[in-house]
Amino acid sequence: MRDCKLKTWLMGALCWGVCQVVNAQLAVATVNGVTVPATLLEQVVRNNAKQDITETPELRQLIRNELILREVLSQEATRRGLDKTEEAKNQLTLLRQNYLVELLMTDHLGKNPVSNEEVRKEYDRQSALLAGVQQYKISNVVLANEADAKAALGRLTKGERFETVAREMSLDASKQQGGDMGWLLADQIVPLISNVIVNLPKGATVTAPIQTPTGWHVIRLDDKRPYAVPGFEESKERVRQGLMQQKRINYTNQLQNQAKIVISP
Repeated sequence: MRDCKLKTWLMGALCWGVCQVVNAQLAVATVNGVTVPATLLEQVVRNNAKQDITETPELRQLIRNELILREVLSQEATRRGLDKTEEAKNQLTLLRQNYLVELLMTDHLGKNPVSNEEVRKEYDRQSALLAGVQQYKISNVVLANEADAKAALGRLTKGERFETVAREMSLDASKQQGGDMGWLLADQIVPLISNVIVNLPKGATVTAPIQTPTGWHVIRLDDKRPYAVPGFEESKERVRQGLMQQKRINYTNQLQNQAKIVISP
């Protein structure tokens, strides 16, 4: 009986010792008695790997030191009661919600992936819509008011180069390229402008400035051509991303419609 009790005690002591070793291995450090878990270190390493940051012993040590420092600083913030302020509570709630939303969407899209058949079908649909659509190459001078826009147009009428007027007068970032906006589809252009340029001949400048919410515009139609639809291989990832975004929106709307929401007055 005495041997049995001694054996039981020894087994208990051995288990306690093993558990202490395991717990030590699972902790990066302790700060004022609070464990900094090794799983946190591994999570940061995995996050870095997703960003193509190569793991090295030196990097792991830097991460370890940063985690320890953050625990020291967060404990001090808690000691001062900074986590109890309304602003801190709200910010922590927002951070938690943002992370949970991304977890949910990743889980949903992982269980409901966009199939290759869906991608092909959507590509064919978009290609059919774009068949025969015109593409426009335009240059643009953006001014703050009508008087400046008319002054810019007057300079062009007198024969000054469009590029010169754009660089000297335009408020738009395109001034660095002499006002060149590149090739655009009509639906990529503000309707107030696209409604005018679709009727301009190549090389023509508008006869009057066009006012939009972003300012007054003097537009030149440099060229136009039928839009060349990119091939499937070139487009499939963009199409897939668009379908994934639509799945996110549909799932969000579904959950919102199912929820019992009461708006406070």
